[in-house]
Amino acid sequence: MQMSKQERIIIIVLLVLVILGVGIFVFILPNFNNIDVNNKNLATAQSNYSSILEKLEREKTIDSDIKAAYEEGKDLADGFYNDLTTVDADEIMRQFIAKGKDIRISGLDLSPFSTEALSISVFAPSEVTYPLKDFSNTVIGGAAEETIDVENMSERDLINYAKEVMALALAISEPVTVGVANVSFTAYSDDLQNLHDFADMLNEGVYDDTIVDADGKPQRKATYLNGAEFELTDKSADITINAYGNASNVPTESAEEETSDTSSEATSSAQGTEQFGKYSMDFNVKLYCIEPVADPFGNSSQTE
Repeated sequence: MQMSKQERIIIIVLLVLVILGVGIFVFILPNFNNIDVNNKNLATAQSNYSSILEKLEREKTIDSDIKAAYEEGKDLADGFYNDLTTVDADEIMRQFIAKGKDIRISGLDLSPFSTEALSISVFAPSEVTYPLKDFSNTVIGGAAEETIDVENMSERDLINYAKEVMALALAISEPVTVGVANVSFTAYSDDLQNLHDFADMLNEGVYDDTIVDADGKPQRKATYLNGAEFELTDKSADITINAYGNASNVPTESAEEETSDTSSEATSSAQGTEQFGKYSMDFNVKLYCIEPVADPFGNSSQTE
């Protein structure tokens, strides 16, 4: 039976539709369902590619950044003593003492090494207030302004304001734990000013003038003067007067034999203090130390 032309066209159309249907369900539809997955994989690959490019760019500057961070840390570390031993702390304190003028030391004591947490603090001087002062400030200065006029501040006020801002900024930071060596002793001198100058020198923290900073100035070290109290040690006259109530009751030459024991005790006490000095000052000093970070490029620089 011979098919007509119209039947052949219908059969051909049906075959084409069957082929298209099979192709869609077998080839196109499965891949169409994977489009979302492929898009996600493409986005992940592009992100990884961008991250790799950033790392490659970072690699070009990472050495200089590490070097800058090391130099910054080194400058900070230079302000502390290198990790100390008891012998080191004793030697440093003796160098301080050697720089003192006409002072003598007694009872140099080093406590066992320990650690201490350091945090930022700003000294706030106490201000005396009274009604007349408050009234004067109100009349002359007017009410306190809520906004701070930084442009019209004096240099001293700017420094204090900067310290306050820095303290607030660093208040949330965690304290840093460092090593500490506690040294206590008593210094004697016949001149009280010598003891005050020695206290200033300890507070300055320069024990060796040959150690200099980047500017060529003597390097200051983290030395904290925890306490200093002075007293008059030569009290021989006071001892004699107090023994008899007042100066008018001090015995004359005729009564020297009766008071020989008391006067000899006062004399021996005075001689005992005079061998050190007329004035004494008790010191309690803290030496803060850290272990410096090794140079990350030390070996490479030596190799070069």
